[in-house]
Amino acid sequence: MDSFSEYIDLSTYLARTFGVIYLAVGLGMFLYRESYIVLFRRLTENIDFVLMGGFVAVAGGMAMVSYHNIWVNDWRVIITIVGWIALIKGLMLLIMPGYIRTFRGVLLVRYGKYLTVAILLFGLALSYFGFF
Repeated sequence: MDSFSEYIDLSTYLARTFGVIYLAVGLGMFLYRESYIVLFRRLTENIDFVLMGGFVAVAGGMAMVSYHNIWVNDWRVIITIVGWIALIKGLMLLIMPGYIRTFRGVLLVRYGKYLTVAILLFGLALSYFGFF
């Protein structure tokens, strides 16, 4: 038992981690919708949070792209795509911080319900791949 890979491979670890995160966020959005709407609006109005989110997204996305850039025809490609999306999103937030304001309407009642369901389903799928 010398290394992490003897316990669990990186794809499975990331699927478990992101699966739990997406399930928690989706459940939070389902149970406390108004709180998430207020939080998202506050985050988009505060440039400090936008820039910090950009730094975190670039760091996480770059790590995933560097260590999990696996383009295969199975579920593991989902992790790779999430990494690339995080990297691109982070770069956009750092280059054009005001761009985030275009997504304010996403959490409105009309779109927010679909987003909540999509996040929950994505979390379920990743959790399934990671744990089963």
